[in-house]
Amino acid sequence: MLGIAILCKTLLKGGAEKQALILAKSLQEKNIDVCIVNWYQDKIDPENLRYIRQNEIRYFPLNGGLISKLFSLKRLLENENSGYIVSYLTLANIVAGISKLMGSDLKTIGGIRNEKLPYYKFVLERFVHNHVNDVTVFNNYSGKEKFKKRGFNPDKIHVIQNAIELDNRQAKENENHGNSGESGNSGNEIKIVTVGRFVNQKDYPTALKSFRLLKDKCSTTKLKYIIIGYGPLESEIRSLANELEITGEVQIMINPPNIPEILRSSDIFLSTSLFEGVSNAIMEAMVAGLPIVATEVGDNKYLIRNSFNGYLVPCKNIGLVVQKLVYLCESEEKRLTFGKNSRLILERDFSMSLLVENYINLFKSLGGEENK
Repeated sequence: MLGIAILCKTLLKGGAEKQALILAKSLQEKNIDVCIVNWYQDKIDPENLRYIRQNEIRYFPLNGGLISKLFSLKRLLENENSGYIVSYLTLANIVAGISKLMGSDLKTIGGIRNEKLPYYKFVLERFVHNHVNDVTVFNNYSGKEKFKKRGFNPDKIHVIQNAIELDNRQAKENENHGNSGESGNSGNEIKIVTVGRFVNQKDYPTALKSFRLLKDKCSTTKLKYIIIGYGPLESEIRSLANELEITGEVQIMINPPNIPEILRSSDIFLSTSLFEGVSNAIMEAMVAGLPIVATEVGDNKYLIRNSFNGYLVPCKNIGLVVQKLVYLCESEEKRLTFGKNSRLILERDFSMSLLVENYINLFKSLGGEENK
């Protein structure tokens, strides 16, 4: 099979960037020639750079102006004998399309990671999808259906959902329970956690107001709400917590380096997003063996099965969010059972082996049998 170049706008923190790295590692483990190309060479998160080095993934950052980068990419693809570009997000999808038009004998596979885009991005993505790139991979069925209704060529849409690494990770049951007060929970405190950028999409007002009401409902239980993320709405989130008089129970953490450990020491994961694709944050919480309360958006219904590993609720429905949180706060047994089931869902439906199998089948369907 010809080589594969995975093109990203940046390698900063983000779900698309994480999935690009997971795909590169998975393809490499199948002895397929693969490399990661970073359009903005200096925009890379230290953790992502460590991941690249630890897994010995070939990495090519591009520098210079637009024209210089396009020709550098063209030379790179020729030198690497790359037959495919897998791109992530709008800029990378456009660059992949331009590379195809520059005379390279390439198959280009765009990537859309959400069910909702700003209008200008949607228009650009639709044009590139319909007229330039060979196919577009959506990571969610919800986005596929919505974009198809708005003019995306359905024959060129493929859905390949996200994957998550489970190896060498301990579920919450093993890490915390049976060691009460030593690791994880301190005493009877129940920790609710949210991970997500501080943007309108994540609807933190609903989460904070729900937590405030939960305190009243579970007045004899010690509660803590941990919010992990970064972004432009940080001051608004802090102000609302202060307004609701819950600053003593709310801990806001800006990009801590130990998110998996924080998840494993928590009890419930809460997501109040207004729209999603496939949520990497929810998947990370499921790796940690947490029960989930989340809004019924994007492909959350594939991650969360009601009364099996968590609960789905309508957007902005504070009453139902509180009701489901109360159920989980009142039953440690339910939290543990749901947490185990979270990992079972990932192992069955979101494994790295399934991700790479789906991509290899896609490459073959596009004509990728030529050997180097």
